[in-house]
Amino acid sequence: MITQIPLTEYKNRINKIQDALKRRDIDILVVFGTDCEPQNLIYLSNYWPQFETAAVVIPNEGETALVIGPESETFAREFSTIEKIFKVIEHRESSEPNYPNERLDTYSEIFNYVLNGKKVKKIGISGIQIIALPVYEAIVNASKSSEVVKADDIMINVRMKKTANEIELMKQSSRITLKAFEAAINNIKAGMEEIEVAGFIAAELFRNKAENFAFAPYVLSGKRTNQAISRATHKIILKNEPIQLSFGCRYGNYSSSIGRPLSIGKMPEKYKKLVNIGIATQEKVFSTLKPGIKAKKVFETYWDFLVSKGFSNYFLYGPCHGTGVMECEHPFLESDSDYILEEGMTFQVDIFLGDDEFGLRFEDGALITSSGAEVFVNEYREVIEI
Repeated sequence: MITQIPLTEYKNRINKIQDALKRRDIDILVVFGTDCEPQNLIYLSNYWPQFETAAVVIPNEGETALVIGPESETFAREFSTIEKIFKVIEHRESSEPNYPNERLDTYSEIFNYVLNGKKVKKIGISGIQIIALPVYEAIVNASKSSEVVKADDIMINVRMKKTANEIELMKQSSRITLKAFEAAINNIKAGMEEIEVAGFIAAELFRNKAENFAFAPYVLSGKRTNQAISRATHKIILKNEPIQLSFGCRYGNYSSSIGRPLSIGKMPEKYKKLVNIGIATQEKVFSTLKPGIKAKKVFETYWDFLVSKGFSNYFLYGPCHGTGVMECEHPFLESDSDYILEEGMTFQVDIFLGDDEFGLRFEDGALITSSGAEVFVNEYREVIEI
């Protein structure tokens, strides 16, 4: 059983990106990340910043560098698989300390280092939709007359298919998450606050060596179940009302998630009907996931099923999204998705159905194999009345 990605795999990832840069005639790729959007940084360097932002700078040939803020050097050196580390003030935390006595680096120095003095002609940026303005300006200023282009697709394409090590870590993460779900349903009681149930989840995740949450746990009750994105609150959980549990963990830097609706006591009949539709819809999607099929064909099957059951008005988004380092990552699977499913892709099969009264989510990770979908968690796909 592995607990982390081996160093050789990190090096292979860099090599794949350098090959892509050469094909695109890009001299340097700057991969930006933050505390809440660390996926590409983790994937390339095993480094997850806190408070500060960071970047990985990859030349089309030669040595890669990790770029951090002024305070994180000892932190980064403990975790980073990239040996060369630069400290740049534009990556500082949002309170903007000045560090007047600190010798800090610049992007001009970084570009000169990774290209060994060669002229920069084209710079690609991955993470351009989240990049901090000071960092972007520092890159542009250092580029001089170079062309700066959006290059998120390079990272997306490299990460789409998972290795055996990545898949094993995702499965281990899913097993831990299932134990936490069982702890939640074994301890939940009417009269508790939602955050108390989140406490049972957290305790069981970390007891089983989870490294972090995949996202803040959703413990939603009553009308709050119709929130597609949310978190637990001080709301009191009542008997005989809808309850939604959705959460996951990180293990070896890979994420999992489970989503299940339930009730304490008798589930309202209208909600039970929606739960049964959710179960059937998720099963329909599982049966459709096969290598060689167009992604939008999966969406069409999902949509046609909802229409046939009279539940298309409960629709919010497509039935799947990619998963891996992040619980939710590229690609989404929607009506306009034109990519082909391939072996080694991993998805969260994420069925969210809701209206103004209530909602639900059935969610589980799945791997595309030669014979179809291998689902990471199959337990509790049923009407749960405690």
